[in-house]
Amino acid sequence: MSNWRDVIIRKIKKQSSTFLFIYDFDDLLNEEIIMNYLVNNGYFVLRYDESIAFRHIYEQKIRDKEKELKLIVFANDDISLPYEFDKKALKIKIDIQTIFPKFSANIIRKMNKEDFDDLFTVHQPYNGKQSDQETLAYIIKYHYKIPYEIIDSETGLYKILLSVHYQKKDIPEVVRQFLYEKWKNVHAFMKLPINEMISSPGFFYHYLEDKWNDFVMKFSSYESGQINDPLAIEYHNPLADSDVRRMMNDLFLDGTLKKVKGIDHTSLPDWMWPGIETKEPREEQEEKLNYLYDEITDKLPHAKGYKDWITIMEYLAEYKYSTISIGKEQHELVREVNLVFQSWMEDHYHSLTSLPPYPKPKLVHHIPHVINNSKHNAEKIALIVLDGMSYFEWLSVRSYLKDNGFSFDENGVFAWVPTLTSVSRQAIFSGKVPLTFAKSIFSTASEEKLWKAFWEEQGVLKQYVTYQKGLGTETYDKAKIKGLSRKATKVFGAVVDVIDQFSHHAVLGEKSVFSQLQLWLESNYLKNLLTDLYRAGFTIYIISDHGNTKATGIGRISEGVLVDQKGERVRVYRDRTIYDDSANQLPVIKWSNIGLPDDYRVLIAQYGQAFVPKGQDVVTHGGISIEEVIVPFVKVEAIKGSGLK
Repeated sequence: MSNWRDVIIRKIKKQSSTFLFIYDFDDLLNEEIIMNYLVNNGYFVLRYDESIAFRHIYEQKIRDKEKELKLIVFANDDISLPYEFDKKALKIKIDIQTIFPKFSANIIRKMNKEDFDDLFTVHQPYNGKQSDQETLAYIIKYHYKIPYEIIDSETGLYKILLSVHYQKKDIPEVVRQFLYEKWKNVHAFMKLPINEMISSPGFFYHYLEDKWNDFVMKFSSYESGQINDPLAIEYHNPLADSDVRRMMNDLFLDGTLKKVKGIDHTSLPDWMWPGIETKEPREEQEEKLNYLYDEITDKLPHAKGYKDWITIMEYLAEYKYSTISIGKEQHELVREVNLVFQSWMEDHYHSLTSLPPYPKPKLVHHIPHVINNSKHNAEKIALIVLDGMSYFEWLSVRSYLKDNGFSFDENGVFAWVPTLTSVSRQAIFSGKVPLTFAKSIFSTASEEKLWKAFWEEQGVLKQYVTYQKGLGTETYDKAKIKGLSRKATKVFGAVVDVIDQFSHHAVLGEKSVFSQLQLWLESNYLKNLLTDLYRAGFTIYIISDHGNTKATGIGRISEGVLVDQKGERVRVYRDRTIYDDSANQLPVIKWSNIGLPDDYRVLIAQYGQAFVPKGQDVVTHGGISIEEVIVPFVKVEAIKGSGLK
């Protein structure tokens, strides 16, 4: 066997039945590569949630083609198919133990499936016991490459955490707890916030920023001759270690860590210069742009999975942010990325819809499920939807909030296509795919009802769930925030829609959105909202429903009542004949309606194009550019010592 997926695929392929019902309690089947393989080899794969939705899809998509299809229905819970289907299906089971027979199944179930490839490799030579502790200790040492038993200095700790966090490795709770228990009593770590440093990349990076700033200030404060050997300081500071410096230098270059400002660097050793602003702002940004360009062009040819694209989006956002900050025209790079991404979306987006929401969300409708899964019994939750915020605009928001006492754990997620508010934002508040809210898919009027229904299904009575939209345009008033004024609130969903408004009225394109966003942030509306929610005991999350992109008009298309929804980057039809005719006549992408209602047929403009007067430049959304599709999902924390705690 070359990899763990072969175990699953082989078990499916050897079955002679054309209708398989698979009990998949460990969420193994709904994995991106497996799904792509099955679909490409003629299987119709359907996840079973509940009987009504299943019957609807079966009647619409399967019934007439049943004899021609190889059908796989799978469930992640112990359920039974309706009798009509149960008698036809061959039932099989797949589980963790089949793939990793030597490891503790309990521990593997707590690992991230993205790590299964390497876990499968390190599993082969394992000869230890099947116990939880031995399995975990082995995995930490040979998969995560953390020699936990020999790390006994801050320098060693920084090296390991920089490596883990920089690679964006998702560390499962069971691993974090193991490391904390091993390290909490190490003498060198007694005064460190060790648990937070392990668990939160955002916290760790902010901690490093503070330590670096203190180190530089202290070093620069020594006047010539004040001490015999000022460079002796570096022998005692872990930030002066060559390996630590090398990894931190990359973080300074890509913008993850802020450089120290206002210091005369000429009196400092040159190895410190990468972490100090040594040039004019424009020169600093030019250096950063060159670094980001190289990183993106290096990663682009190898982007195969959704996580690869999230990483590229993070770099591209920094790239766009830097170009606009110094008034530089954007490189052909943005277009190049989008053309490759567009092709990937057409071939692979459908596979995302079958992936599970845990441990990290992949699509925006996963968000409430992930929040609920990590929610403690008495914990109060606030989900703030910054409508229309792209990853590029998030960088402005993040910088502003960081300067005001907040830190973040960030992840990228995919919006629902078409990237319209009525589709993707409703998916967030309902926790469901758009086909389930077909009756309201053309408006946002049902969001409050959907939000309360989701939480009621999770056991939170609707009188404890609050929803509010239209925030952000007025002067902030705590008394008008329903999540704060209604004391019984345990779950608060809110929409701040100013960024979406900025983009729709951007006379000077993305520069307009950038400048208007800066002005709005300086009004302190968002800071005050988050501060009051935090002090009221809420755990706060921020999400965007879709981003935005710049596009140029190719001319308005006159179809009158024939088209059911007209967006600047998307057109929606209910009538199949009209849809097919329009697809043949217009320069558009005929989008698969995966996850959408059957009568919701979508045509999307090509990258950089919009259905507005020819030559007109707009900032808009609705399509499948990387800026529209991949958006930030953020857990907000207060920085220790900021005054918020």
